[in-house]
Amino acid sequence: MQDIISISQNKCKQCYSCVRNCPAKAVQIESGQAKIIHSRCINCGKCIKSCPQEAKIVLDSKGKTLNILKENDTVIACIAPSFVVSFHKYNYKKIIGALKEVGFSEVWEVAVGAEYVIEAISQYIKNKENNLFLSSPCPAFISLIEKHYPEMIKYLLPFVSPMIATGKIIREMHKGKDVKIVFIGPCVAKKCEALEPQFNGIIDSVLTFDELKDIFKIKGVNIEKAKEMDFDSIYCNEGKLFPLSGGLLRNLKSLYNLNESEYVVIDNDKDCIELINAIKDGKFKGKFVDVLMCRGCIDGPKIDSSLNYYERINKIYEYKNSTKKINKHKVKLQLDFTRHYSNKRSILPYPTESEIQRVLNMTNKFTKEDELNCGACGYNTCREKAIAVLQGIAEVDMCLPYLISKKSKLVEQLSETLKETKNLKDELEAVIESSYDGLVVTDGNGRILRTNSAWRKMVGYKTKKEESVKDMENKNIIFPSATLLVLKEKRRISFIQYAHNDKEYLATATPIFDNDSSVKMVVTNIRDIDELNRLREQIEETRKLQKYHKETKRIKYKDYYNENIVVNSIEFGEILGLASSVAKVDSTVLILGESGVGKEIVANFIHNLSIRKDKPFIKINCGAIPENLIESELFGYETGAFTGAKKKGKPGLIELADEGTLFLDEIGELPLNLQVKLLRVIQERKIMRIGGIKERYVDVRIIAATNRDLYKMVQRGEFRADLYYRLNVVPIEIPPLRKRKTDILPLCYHFLDIFNSKYRCNKRLSKSVEKILEDYNWPGNVRELENLIERVVVTTPGDIIDVKDLPMFLLENTNDGSKKIDIEGIMPLREAVELVEKKLIKRAYKQCKSTYEMAKVLGVNQSTVVRKIQKYIKSNALKHD
Repeated sequence: MQDIISISQNKCKQCYSCVRNCPAKAVQIESGQAKIIHSRCINCGKCIKSCPQEAKIVLDSKGKTLNILKENDTVIACIAPSFVVSFHKYNYKKIIGALKEVGFSEVWEVAVGAEYVIEAISQYIKNKENNLFLSSPCPAFISLIEKHYPEMIKYLLPFVSPMIATGKIIREMHKGKDVKIVFIGPCVAKKCEALEPQFNGIIDSVLTFDELKDIFKIKGVNIEKAKEMDFDSIYCNEGKLFPLSGGLLRNLKSLYNLNESEYVVIDNDKDCIELINAIKDGKFKGKFVDVLMCRGCIDGPKIDSSLNYYERINKIYEYKNSTKKINKHKVKLQLDFTRHYSNKRSILPYPTESEIQRVLNMTNKFTKEDELNCGACGYNTCREKAIAVLQGIAEVDMCLPYLISKKSKLVEQLSETLKETKNLKDELEAVIESSYDGLVVTDGNGRILRTNSAWRKMVGYKTKKEESVKDMENKNIIFPSATLLVLKEKRRISFIQYAHNDKEYLATATPIFDNDSSVKMVVTNIRDIDELNRLREQIEETRKLQKYHKETKRIKYKDYYNENIVVNSIEFGEILGLASSVAKVDSTVLILGESGVGKEIVANFIHNLSIRKDKPFIKINCGAIPENLIESELFGYETGAFTGAKKKGKPGLIELADEGTLFLDEIGELPLNLQVKLLRVIQERKIMRIGGIKERYVDVRIIAATNRDLYKMVQRGEFRADLYYRLNVVPIEIPPLRKRKTDILPLCYHFLDIFNSKYRCNKRLSKSVEKILEDYNWPGNVRELENLIERVVVTTPGDIIDVKDLPMFLLENTNDGSKKIDIEGIMPLREAVELVEKKLIKRAYKQCKSTYEMAKVLGVNQSTVVRKIQKYIKSNALKHD
């Protein structure tokens, strides 16, 4: 049998209204979507009326009816009396005329069949006065009995509905003719009834009132302009009350007198179920029940009327009264209006109690108190719903309280996931932000999504919200744009990129694709070319040093590592190699070198590698102690040795250095009278305090240092020869910084790290500054270098220390100014001077911020600079940008 009601899945929104309103529970929920179980459906239309999304679809008979009208000459419309409710705006005769205009040959009232069925029922119940009878005109109620309560079939009156009766009458009246009959009414169940095999060939098509209205539109029929015509059917009057609740009983009472206690009128699905259960339990005492699943045909699922229920009742009575005066004779027919019923029950498996309890537990229902029976799922009780789940027509997730608790857990899980995602995001942002490379991320249209601080510092530009790299390229902030090239070529690209701050960067841009192979994002990282070159040079220097160490196998830094020593040159490496060898013995060492080369560092280095490293290291600056105090400081004094002396006396520095190392810095400044006493200490390891009478033995190692030429001092009589030869056992001469150029940059960066950490900054040297520092002769050696680095760190405003940040003496006193000028040929001197002047002006213009700063760097007047700019660069010299 053809399915009458179906569901549009894209409209179903899981409200379960159809489940809730279906008296037969013929709606299955699968994956949240409703489906009609046609073996259980009684086509009452409750799901259609209750669906808020209008997702229920009724079998469309318009096409079939139009084909019947087109292919047949005699087509009779059989219309239910309730049509006057649906078409209440028009005179009923207009509707008949419109039907004729559509193509119907005749128009009959179903009330005709109703009156003949009533007569047959009246005769039937007279002969069976003690029986219980259930009326049979409502096809939805008949389906309810046959499919769900077949044990009630014995109570059903065995008579056809008015629709089938009218069809039989029409065919009897047109016997021998090829007639097609179309029923028109508000009931969906009539479509199913017409398809019953026992009624085959009676009704050819069933239209609802809304379908009839659509046909009028398709055919272009204007009801208002239609001719007024009357029915072609035989006379009827009382049958017009059939659409009303109790309509059958109203007609029956005129034929057969029942006591008031012996009949009941039921006009809703819930009372129908209650009646059936009462009959089954033997609690019903009536004899006749006029049964409808709805409040009569005037309230059918497809009545399509704007009138309220009571206006509809009035309309039926008005219609009945308007046709009373029609003078037509009733025709006597010998037709069989009986029918039979069959058991169509489709039994669903009934689960065990343990299975039911298991499903209840799944929705957090463990006791009776947990069963809220809220009805949100569409079932009356939680237990009914659990049974439906086990029968496969419901789902566990239909339970609203369970879904709310499940939602709460899901919200908690989502909250945890969100926290994890946020932590992951924070970690990713921290990684991006800590990257030494500059990073910029854009979307597939080149709009900037994210940059890190390294990129902003390198480029020297703070992007605006959703700024495009195209705009930045147009402003020459960065050019060319790596992102735009990647978006064009859809591949990874690396090249040299320029920025508005005259910097060059190695840019690498990488595309990130989505599932459609479109560029979703572009990630670009940039590296400072100057920084890369500096690192490369440092690596090369390190390799050279490593090669030298491998070849000589004499200098092993692992034997004398000291955090205060920075060495990169071969010259200083040899010094440390010699010092490490001497450190293992107690020989006297004389360290020679200019001021600031690091004599004290080497002395401390020797002590730390000696067997005396855990003993005192006493430093004495012989030139810093007044001559009248130096003897007492070196040798100490006894009690009362001189006025102002401490009562208990005082040990000298030499005595304090016992078992350790005594470092005599600036030994050339030691007075001649003390040189004799020092010589005795070196020779005999004995001292005598001032004012003392007892010698004291001291085990001390002597390391002396001076920036003076002691040999010449000996020749001039300024230093004792015997002391000189005692000190000059192992001389170590430290070369000045200008003679070990490869140590300059490592020392610069060593001190740069120290002062960056001390002053909490992140300063770096530009390539041009490195070159200037390497070329400078450093008369003050390492001490001067250290002081200079501290100076530029605290005075430079930006993170890059450039030429303009250096003191002028560095630019004026480089080792050889001619190195800054390349000469590759011979040309007139005047032209050469002009060419060099032009280059200097352009370079100063590029590096300096104003003409005044240019004048200071070039050592000329500002007016001279303005004239030179006008000559070599542009006419508007005062606008320096």
